[in-house]
Amino acid sequence: MGTHREQARPARARARRKVRTDNASFPRRALTLVLFAIGIALIVEGFNQGSVPRMVKYLTHRPLNFGMNCLIVLTSLSITELFKHRKAMTWTLAALWVILGFANYMVCRNRTLPLASGDLLLTYEVVSLITVYFSWLEIIAMFAAAVALIALIAWMFSCTARRRRVNYAFGAGIVAVMALVLFGAHMFAIKAGVMPDVFPDRVNSNREYGFTTCFVFTFGERGISKPEEYSSETVEEIVVESEHAEPEVQSTAMPAAARFSEAEVKQPNIVFVQLESFFDVDTILGVELSRDPTPFFHRLLDECPTGELYVPTVGGGTANVEFEVMSGLNMDFFGAGETPYNTIIQEVTCETIADVLRGHGYTSTALHNNTGTFFSRNQVYANLGFDRFDSLEYMAFPKYNAVGWAHDTVLTGEILRAMETSEGRDLIFAISVESHGKYSEIYVPQEGDIEVLSAPEEMYFAPFQNYVNVLPAVDEFIEQLVAALEDCDEPVVAVFYGDHLPGVGLDPEMLTTGDYYASRYVIWNNYGAKFEAPDMQAYRLSAELLRQLGISDGVMTKFHQAYPVDECGEEYLEKLQILEYDMLYGDQSAYGNAGAPAATDLQMGVAPVELESAVLEYGRLLVTGENFTEFSAVVSGEEALGTVFVDAQHLAVSLDTTEAGELSGDVCVAQLSPDGKELSRTETCPVERWRAHQ
Repeated sequence: MGTHREQARPARARARRKVRTDNASFPRRALTLVLFAIGIALIVEGFNQGSVPRMVKYLTHRPLNFGMNCLIVLTSLSITELFKHRKAMTWTLAALWVILGFANYMVCRNRTLPLASGDLLLTYEVVSLITVYFSWLEIIAMFAAAVALIALIAWMFSCTARRRRVNYAFGAGIVAVMALVLFGAHMFAIKAGVMPDVFPDRVNSNREYGFTTCFVFTFGERGISKPEEYSSETVEEIVVESEHAEPEVQSTAMPAAARFSEAEVKQPNIVFVQLESFFDVDTILGVELSRDPTPFFHRLLDECPTGELYVPTVGGGTANVEFEVMSGLNMDFFGAGETPYNTIIQEVTCETIADVLRGHGYTSTALHNNTGTFFSRNQVYANLGFDRFDSLEYMAFPKYNAVGWAHDTVLTGEILRAMETSEGRDLIFAISVESHGKYSEIYVPQEGDIEVLSAPEEMYFAPFQNYVNVLPAVDEFIEQLVAALEDCDEPVVAVFYGDHLPGVGLDPEMLTTGDYYASRYVIWNNYGAKFEAPDMQAYRLSAELLRQLGISDGVMTKFHQAYPVDECGEEYLEKLQILEYDMLYGDQSAYGNAGAPAATDLQMGVAPVELESAVLEYGRLLVTGENFTEFSAVVSGEEALGTVFVDAQHLAVSLDTTEAGELSGDVCVAQLSPDGKELSRTETCPVERWRAHQ
């Protein structure tokens, strides 16, 4: 019968033969994997290019770039050599690549900017927008598809054949070789000029080099890379140079009329109005409309100084545009797709125009007619130096459009209220939302609509038709606000600009500017001053406006003012990157002995919500106070009660007998975002029980 060891020998021999057979068949399997990777890359890149003609042009004009995409996919598939369920793992990875490609297509369709790894951090923002960009039927279909895919993957792993033994050394060697080949190809492509070492223009980079390449080689990028020349000494030299540059800060914006005294106009109220997805559709070549959707804005362009503002994004990324304008920092130095509000600004303070003007006695207020938690603005505005943040939850009686965005006209009253409730001059940074996408893929004509008579064939016609009919409401808001500020008894200078172009399928060659990062801006004032509006990068806007007002304080303000606005050469950008790195990630030497600015005690709302009394009467709790809104909720302990908004001074809660009997102690009023997150709460007050003799 033989010994146990002798009986085991044939099994070991079979195992060895199995391993040898696996390795012997590797060339055939490798060829199959190469072809499979090419097929996956074709599907993913087909989604990325968005049309057959673009895909054909990409394959014929950039075969080496497509080859890099195939190599990346093949490298990812090589890790299947380390799994017993090799076949199931191969199909799983293929499915993930196709899903990423399709997700990128959907993202590009709605916002133009391609999918980036930074978007994976925007979980809250994505969830909050999903019902805007997709119908419930589409959401259910996507959920069902996800469940089906997970079930299919589980079935493959449980039912497909698996290898009895894995040669991990051989598999690891294959993965290592593929990784080295990919790294070597990447470095060679950079040196040969086939690929850049960074991808600053995400839209064009994705089209030229492919989604797979851009996504992988920018994956996980965060923050600003440390410049080779960075040191505290270098930073101090740059700061000293800026201070000694002696830019022309003598105001060029002196009044032409004597409505206000010279002393008053030296420090006017400053209002920035960042208009969501707003731009001049007359800049699209070949567009003809039945009437002008923005007649008042065009009047401003004729009567006021105007120029092109080059913003860092297109189709989306509002938070990054406002961050550039506020801070003077260039978003190009950050990771691809990064939103600093969700990363570094959560942790450190950053000098902005709000900090600069605080030294001149200004009260700074940010306003946004969208939820306060979006992009964590209720947290990061304190680190950006603002005194107050007035979000949708603190605005009285907002109205909403068909998509669900608040009308911009609510901002007019809030801007005026901000100026009335503060002492001295104001810096107001208002961010609108009404013209935010999505613009429906279906156009249903309404009476009085603006008709698109002609447009470039490549544009998304129905979304553009819907977008055009959103613009009149925004134009009405601009006109209303200008009229209100015109009657203001204090000098005001206002800057209106679009944060980015809308996601309606625009290409640079369709535009008179030749650049879909160009957004027109205009400077208006109510005291007859003559401003200049040169074309410039968005991160230079604040410093240039302050220069014309005769103000030259702050690290970034002084640095930008030391260079002409059309100066964006290599030396300037190198120094700018050094300063940005120092202020956010380095030693903060740029701030000198004063150190980085401290975070403010941010007040939510232009005027705080106040609670005066809470009286329980016949099963109804009547709460009295000030500045209540539809987002106010009475809170007992940590429980938000079912609250009815009566008016700005009254809230009511209906209670049954049991609830009324259990209600005791103190209550407060909290402002809750639509998803139930608490933004602020008042001091508590005791519940009084009404008595007949009262």
